[in-house]
Amino acid sequence: MPYTDNYERDVYGILAFWLRNDYDHGRFLDREISHYELELARANQHMIQRLGEVWKKAESKNAEIGSLLHEAQHVTHEFHSLLTHTMDRSLNCSVIISTPVSLLDHMVREAEESQRVFQLIESGAQLSPADATIHENVFWLRQMADHLGYIRHYLDISNYDLNFKVTNMMQKFERLLMQATAHQTMFRRPRHENSPILNAFNQTIIKEAKELEAFKLELDALIKECAAATTSPPDLLEHIAREAHHLWRNLEDGIVR
Repeated sequence: MPYTDNYERDVYGILAFWLRNDYDHGRFLDREISHYELELARANQHMIQRLGEVWKKAESKNAEIGSLLHEAQHVTHEFHSLLTHTMDRSLNCSVIISTPVSLLDHMVREAEESQRVFQLIESGAQLSPADATIHENVFWLRQMADHLGYIRHYLDISNYDLNFKVTNMMQKFERLLMQATAHQTMFRRPRHENSPILNAFNQTIIKEAKELEAFKLELDALIKECAAATTSPPDLLEHIAREAHHLWRNLEDGIVR
C-alpha cells in the first residue's frame, strides 16, 4: 500500500496507525527469518495475518469501537510476546535471523507504546500538554535516531555520500534525544502547560521531523527506482516516513496518540 499521511486522527484512525505499524514490523521480520526457523516463521505469519485483519477493521470503521479496541489490545499483546521471546533468543544466540537485536527492541518498544495508547483511549485519560510533549519527544526521537541507523545498516557501503548524510542526521537526532531526556528531569511533575523552553524545542523537532520525513520519501523513491544500492525491505522508508509525520503532527496537536 502506498505511503499516506492523511489518515483521520479519530479513534479508528489511531488504532489503524498502530496496528499497521505492527503489521509492517511482522512483514519486515518475516523476510529475515532463516528457513531453518520454521516454527518462528509460522508464528510470525499467523501474527501478520491477525494484525492485518484487525487493521482492516479499524480502517473500514465498520466494527464497534469497544470490541475493536479489545481485539487490538489482544493481538498487539500477542505480537509483543512473540517479539520479546525472539529478542531473548537472539541475545542468547539460539535463533537464526538477520534482524539486529536493536531492531527487535525497536519493534518491541513500539508494540509497548501502542498498548499504552490503547489504554489511554480505553480509560479516556488526558495528559497535560507538558507531559504529552515530553513523552512524545523522548519516545519518538529515539525511534527517529534508530530509523537513521537502520537506513545506514541497509545501505550499501558504496553509497559514500549518502551514508555520510545519514550518519550526520542520526547524530543530530541523538543530540536532540539527549536534550529531550534532560527535559524529563528538568521539568518536574506536576507539569501543566508547556514552558517557553518546551515550546521552542517542539518547534525545532517539528521542523527536523518534517525534513526527515521528506528525506525518507526521497530515499524511498531512489530505492524504488533501483537508483540506490540497498538491502532495505520494500516500503520500509514509507513506514518510517509515516512515523516521522506522526511525531510532528502529535507535537503540533499537543497530544499523545
